[in-house]
Amino acid sequence: MTALHTLNPFSKQRGFTIVELLIVIVVIGILAAIVIVAYNGVQQRARNAQVVSGANAYYKAILQYATLNGSYPATTGCLGANYPSNQCWQGDSGTFTTDATLDAALATVLTNKPTLATSLFSIGITNNIRAGLLYDSSTKKLIYYLQGPGQPCNITGAGNYTEGGVVTQCAVTLP
Repeated sequence: MTALHTLNPFSKQRGFTIVELLIVIVVIGILAAIVIVAYNGVQQRARNAQVVSGANAYYKAILQYATLNGSYPATTGCLGANYPSNQCWQGDSGTFTTDATLDAALATVLTNKPTLATSLFSIGITNNIRAGLLYDSSTKKLIYYLQGPGQPCNITGAGNYTEGGVVTQCAVTLP
């Protein structure tokens, strides 16, 4: 009589110990944290590139508008599309939204409004949130914010400084 399997109630069963399982869980946690940080960095760079591209398009459009009309637009407002509640700036210096008059003036030289931001973010100063691009008609400046301190503004003549310790404000004075 041959037995295919011999059952021994005293034999040691093999498996993973609790220490081995904990080590695997810790390694998976570390790898997940690395992936999340890398993903957030990619998102930030993509968002900043979108804002710089849109700001550059508006910079050129405003210069073209001034060439054709002999002056810059006279209305202050947010430039771009898809802002939450049409608002790009809220804080101590006021609240700014998109402006139909400004949009109509620039529509003669820029047919498609670029999307510069789809959400507002804190600039690290209490009750101050920003997104996208603001045209200030009184100072003849374009002002936009990039996520992260010390980011390059990438428009000729744009000055940049870190604001609130978490964002870079870029300001371009029109010639």
